Amino acid sequence: MDMTMQLSRTVKGQEEIFNLGHTLRPRHRQILFSVGNGISFGELCKKMPHCAELEAMVNDLLQSGFIQALRNMASPSQPAPAASRSPAIAAAAPAQSAAHLESTRTYALEFLSALVGTKSPAYRKMGEVQDLAGFNAVLPMCYKVIAAVASPHQAAEMEAEIARRMT
Repeated sequence: MDMTMQLSRTVKGQEEIFNLGHTLRPRHRQILFSVGNGISFGELCKKMPHCAELEAMVNDLLQSGFIQALRNMASPSQPAPAASRSPAIAAAAPAQSAAHLESTRTYALEFLSALVGTKSPAYRKMGEVQDLAGFNAVLPMCYKVIAAVASPHQAAEMEAEIARRMT
């Protein structure tokens, strides 16, 4: 498999992560969670170096429609394509009001505070956010911290609620 191939969750993959009725085995769900809203196959391999069957499981997820290949990137330093961002956040971006953003940011801060504490770098960076671009830039770090410190399920819960609030 091409290491630069960009992978992203589909709507079916999002539903698998955010709904209570899970159909995938735990290892497949872990890969699906790691793929998130965009990652190259090479980055996924680095995240999961001890997963011997990673390529086969990624192919299973592709064929089952839980993830999709976006396109190959010319170099890893290029920004991720717009399609790899959360569709709800990307769609809401043009019409986002300052008050709505502040409400969502406050939710994120409260969620982080409850699960990882106020001394976390993710909490500090979210506290410094002043605009939508900054908010979207800090979100992936927040999800990763929550997944590592609390659980992937709680990170997915936060991601779903933020996406809901941003629409």
